[in-house]
Amino acid sequence: MTESAAHGPRWPSKPEYAEAVQDPATAFADPGLARGVLDLNRLGMPRTSSGRNAVVFRLLGDRGPCAVRCMTREPVAGARRYDSLSRYVETRPCAALTPATWLERGILVGGAWWPVVLMPWVPGDTLDLALARHLDEPRALRHLAANWRVVLRQLAQAGLGHGDLQHGNVLVDDELRLQLVDLDGVWVPDGQEWPRADAGHPDYRHPREAADLQGVRLDAFPASVIFLSALAVAADPGLWELHTQENLIFREADFAHPGRTPLWERLGASPDPRVATMSRRLSADCARAPGQSGDPEQLVTEAGPSPT
Repeated sequence: MTESAAHGPRWPSKPEYAEAVQDPATAFADPGLARGVLDLNRLGMPRTSSGRNAVVFRLLGDRGPCAVRCMTREPVAGARRYDSLSRYVETRPCAALTPATWLERGILVGGAWWPVVLMPWVPGDTLDLALARHLDEPRALRHLAANWRVVLRQLAQAGLGHGDLQHGNVLVDDELRLQLVDLDGVWVPDGQEWPRADAGHPDYRHPREAADLQGVRLDAFPASVIFLSALAVAADPGLWELHTQENLIFREADFAHPGRTPLWERLGASPDPRVATMSRRLSADCARAPGQSGDPEQLVTEAGPSPT
């Protein structure tokens, strides 16, 4: 249990955090953050990005632009997870993961201190926005898919699992380079006794996902979903009509009925033979126990030559 969990089960809400950060000098215990300048929108309100369990504020501080991640619910083994990750990457660095530091005495909200995760600010769009921006550029989308392979290779070489791969946790810069954020569910080899942080986003999750799944294979299924989605949209931009703010092109129902929804039919008829091949394999994976289909880098490598 973190120091902050003792204050009760309800963590601050996103509006409560937004109110607190407007005065960095009193909101933050860290001197560099306390001297920082908050990024505001044209209405004078804090500019934010939000996920399912956190809200992120951009602050210009002593370290340069940084992201202050404030959790709206207690992350599982949060302090231990981030501490273990920081120590682990000292000897086995992973360029795909954005450096992150857990600050236990992070932000003052409602008279109590709550932890934050501090990260350098990563410029770029989330993966779904990047795909939409290049929808009429199939070559760019195939290049993005190839760069996704690079990310998976970096994770595999470091022996790490991200634990929650989905479009909102993948940032894409102007050069189509990819960076992973939101490390609340990261798997570190020396943390095998920890309970899993999150089962993952339902539109990226194996239909038979096991709560005790660990290791780099945590990422195998969602990594394949992302790779296949990018290649499929490059070959058939009309698939983007299936996109919502919650997914790329796949939905939870597609995984629950492998091979039997309209999406599977369209993927099977894709003009890119790799898309048809990968869709058949992903459909078959839905019927297997999660974690039995190999590691994520192996899965996308088996799709054939790197897309260009």
